[in-house]
Amino acid sequence: MLLRSRINHWTCTKFADFIRGTPKPYALEWKEWDAWHKNAKQSHPFRYWLAESGLKYIQNFLMFPLDLYHTIKVYIRNRWIDKTHIVRTGLKPGEYYEFDYKILHGLFYELVDMVESEMAHLVKYTSETKNKFVFKNGRCEQAGLEYLDWASSLVYDSNYGVTKKDKEYNQPTNQALAARKIKELYLWWKYTRPNRTDPHSLLKNDSDNDDPFSHTTKDKKKIYKQIEKLQQSYDKEDTSKLIDLIKIRNELWT
Repeated sequence: MLLRSRINHWTCTKFADFIRGTPKPYALEWKEWDAWHKNAKQSHPFRYWLAESGLKYIQNFLMFPLDLYHTIKVYIRNRWIDKTHIVRTGLKPGEYYEFDYKILHGLFYELVDMVESEMAHLVKYTSETKNKFVFKNGRCEQAGLEYLDWASSLVYDSNYGVTKKDKEYNQPTNQALAARKIKELYLWWKYTRPNRTDPHSLLKNDSDNDDPFSHTTKDKKKIYKQIEKLQQSYDKEDTSKLIDLIKIRNELWT
């Protein structure tokens, strides 16, 4: 398929709404899009075809040269510059890391990248103050978090074909619930986890003693048990957060 991606679709314009006779919602859940298309087609069959298919054919024909250029450019960038087929870890090169460690760091590194890069750029479509954000190397934490705040506020209403009679009315959408969890995991990985107490800080060095630790043998055994217990609690927390991330993986796209 030549066309790999397109941001501006003529079928999603006000002109298309005029032709179709049925306004297209800004956002819907997947199953609700099916219902909207069915209702719009039943209301005005020919006008629906003209807006959804006719405009698409015309745009594809007129935009073919630009689509070809865009497809080649995007492939080159994805393949050799951004390398989007690779899961990065953010770990320091030259060191050895066990597989479990790479899984944890790889998935959360990509989550941070998604929030600060992909979601941050989506804020231009959801924020009236998009110009206030400062992007550095294509990244902006503040913009990403504002997008998540916007997504977290989405509720089922008339834009989703839901009325006050429906039990879902004014309840958070699946996108909103996922956005809240994404923000929670992002903040945990970037700020909470790095500031956890280092288990080995429970040991105090004593430079004036031949024994590297200024504790009795009995004290050291007790401290080692505390260290082990604290490390186990950290491992348990890491696993729990990793499971939370996996559970929302179907929502991690833009």
